[in-house]
Amino acid sequence: MPDSPKGDEQTGGPDLISFADMPDRLEAAGLTRLSKQRCRQLAEEDPNWPVPLDKALKVGRMRLFDWRVIEPYFRARRTRQGERTDLKQPPAE
Repeated sequence: MPDSPKGDEQTGGPDLISFADMPDRLEAAGLTRLSKQRCRQLAEEDPNWPVPLDKALKVGRMRLFDWRVIEPYFRARRTRQGERTDLKQPPAE
């Protein structure tokens, strides 16, 4: 169709992606590639995740997120490789 957007052109609507699409999008954006399982884990456990799972668009069994909302989260995220949170002592009262 001649009116269809081509390539990476942005239209007015959201740029919806699933957890399965996130690794490729991260890599294409020049960010560290994470597995879809790790993206899902961050969505469940990280309090800074921008869209709560219960607020995400659900289509069948998939959750969809607007990439323009999710990308800034990954750009600002600081990794903590090798940090063993299971060995941390709870804060003393």
